[in-house]
Amino acid sequence: MLTKISLKKKKSSSLPKSDNAKILKISKPPLKKETKLGSVYIRCTKRNIFCTLVDPLSKKVRTSCSLQVPQYKNEYNERENPYTRGLLLGSLLAERTISLGYNKLVIYLVGTSAGRLGVVRSLGKSDINIHSIVLATCMPHNGCRPAKVRRKKYRTKVKGFK
Repeated sequence: MLTKISLKKKKSSSLPKSDNAKILKISKPPLKKETKLGSVYIRCTKRNIFCTLVDPLSKKVRTSCSLQVPQYKNEYNERENPYTRGLLLGSLLAERTISLGYNKLVIYLVGTSAGRLGVVRSLGKSDINIHSIVLATCMPHNGCRPAKVRRKKYRTKVKGFK
C-alpha cells in the first residue's frame, strides 16, 4: 500500500516569480543615548564660585559665576552664605549642560570653600551622570616651616646721658 504524496508550492500573487524566498522583518535594536563627556572646573574663593564647562578637546564651552545666580528669598534675614549660592549655581549649571547635550561630567574642584559642596550636591541631584570628582587643591600635610622670629635689639644705653 504505497500512496503517492505530492508537494506543491503555493505562489503568492503579490510577489514576482523570481522572489519566492521568505521575507523576514528585521527589527532595529533601540537606540542608545549618546553619552557626551564634559569637564567642569569649579574654582572656589572666599566670596565667589566660578564654574567652567569644557569639552573633551579642552575648548571652553560655558562659564558661570555665583554672582550671576538670581536672588533667593531671604526669609530669616540670614547672610547669603556660599553654600546656598553654590546650590543655586549648580542647578543653573546643570540646566545649561543638559541643554547643551552633556550627559557625563568629570568635576575638578579647586579651593576650599563651603560653596563647592553645594555645587557638587546640586549637580548630583540633576539627571547628569558624574563620572569622577578630582580634588585639585594643593593642601600641605603639615605646612611649610615658619620663618625665624626676628629678635629686637635692646638698647642698654639711654640716649642723652653720658
